[in-house]
Amino acid sequence: MSGITDVIPKENGHTFIENALIKARFAAKTVEYKTPIISDDSGLCIENLNNEPGIHSARWAKNNNYSLAFKKIINKINKNKIQATGQKANFVCVLVLINKYKKEFIYKGILKGTLAFPPRGTLGFGYDPIFIPLKYKNTLAEIDPELKNKISHRNIAIKKLLKNKLFNKI
Repeated sequence: MSGITDVIPKENGHTFIENALIKARFAAKTVEYKTPIISDDSGLCIENLNNEPGIHSARWAKNNNYSLAFKKIINKINKNKIQATGQKANFVCVLVLINKYKKEFIYKGILKGTLAFPPRGTLGFGYDPIFIPLKYKNTLAEIDPELKNKISHRNIAIKKLLKNKLFNKI
């Protein structure tokens, strides 16, 4: 398995599901289906931006520069002559599990919320400083990491995966 880290699959899907499948299938083939594989694709979807950045969330933050991504969001929202703060948004996570029998399982987690500008908080990463989950007043970057992890889109998807009765037999 030498050289695995040198090769990364090209994420050229049009949805979170397609990209998560691309990554999972690549990894499963790499290990010759000898062990179960889990992959994820996730991102921020802003309702009034046709769910952008969506699957391009990481690309909007070129070189992990999320300030650049925040500016891009504000510019796109301003072009639409709407206010950035309060815009409906979702964090989406799609997990794909492929077992040694090549059976594919897909699990989706969604955390609904709104945007907040200017960014607030120092905890978390990525888009956390501009995302306020529904029923909360603070951004994910202001919320205790333990609570954030309990309510996150990834946790929602993982809980669905763990509920799969076949999971324990993989």
